[in-house]
Amino acid sequence: MNLWDPQVGMAVWAVLGTAFLLGMIHGVTPDEHTWPITFSYAVGGYSSRAGMRSALLFSLTFALQRAIASELAYLALGRYLSLGSVTDYIIYIVVGVAMVWAARYIRGGRLPWHLDLHLHSRLRASTAGPAAGHAHHHGAPVHVHTHGNVPLAETGHWSADKCPECGEPSLRDPRPWMPAVHGFIAGWGVGAFATIIYTVLAPSMPSAALGWLPGAVFGLGTMAVQVLIGTSVGWLVRRAGAGPEAARAIGLVVAARTLGVGGAAFVLAGLFGLAFPRLASAQLSTGVAVHNLDTLGLPILLVMVSVGLVGIGSLVQQVRVQTRRPAERREEPHAGREVPATLGSDESAG
Repeated sequence: MNLWDPQVGMAVWAVLGTAFLLGMIHGVTPDEHTWPITFSYAVGGYSSRAGMRSALLFSLTFALQRAIASELAYLALGRYLSLGSVTDYIIYIVVGVAMVWAARYIRGGRLPWHLDLHLHSRLRASTAGPAAGHAHHHGAPVHVHTHGNVPLAETGHWSADKCPECGEPSLRDPRPWMPAVHGFIAGWGVGAFATIIYTVLAPSMPSAALGWLPGAVFGLGTMAVQVLIGTSVGWLVRRAGAGPEAARAIGLVVAARTLGVGGAAFVLAGLFGLAFPRLASAQLSTGVAVHNLDTLGLPILLVMVSVGLVGIGSLVQQVRVQTRRPAERREEPHAGREVPATLGSDESAG
């Protein structure tokens, strides 16, 4: 068994053992087809049990897809499942759209990059009045997005009103079938591991009746690791919150942002790959003899943006916000106290 350079013609037990171990490595290394989605749903579950369930559902359908693709590869259709192909970039777009749709669902029908500018100062209103959405400040027209009957403060200071409608919308828990659908779609993306399955391991099986096994076993190996990761992420979110309500808010906000912004990045990456395939497939060698870590390119960039920048960044920010709120509720605002202007609130849509 050679995990880094397997050859056609190995014994069945060696093929399946290689597939399972490669699946485990695939689950633990940063992969754009699994990490952004499993991280999002594990965080959105805001508990170890929910994180484990989401990762399990995702991995099961991922394994199903790998089994189907493995059988197709055995039947000499592997050339349609090649690394860096047009199909891969189309999958990026489909996965990205599905991620944005899931983020919109979690956020109650609002997109994750919806920004509202709230000016809670008394502006000299136009004849139409601020309710119409326009006002004047120092003679210049200003567009004001109002939420209901929010009282305006006196001139010279900002309102201490927290504007509850300015924060995150009514958040909804993701449905159980969402990670399952994502797993099946994302599985059609092709990376270094998938290329080994389709070109080496599947063709090594003795008959078409067993051609699906390497892909299925690979998916099971990925599932074993992803379930542990999903459980750990869900547990960390629960531990970070100041209670069930705070943990839920942290998990759903971070999940929506990761899915939304990450999904937009996937769509842009897919369009870029279709328009400039040579540039999109460019990679820089790292010298690390581990699949997914041996090169730096578009796949790693997607993981860094969706999980590293948006996911972990939002998680840290939301933990600070949610754990600070109990102390803020105990503080009564002083009369005439000036409150800095914010874009919505510190947990406004990202």
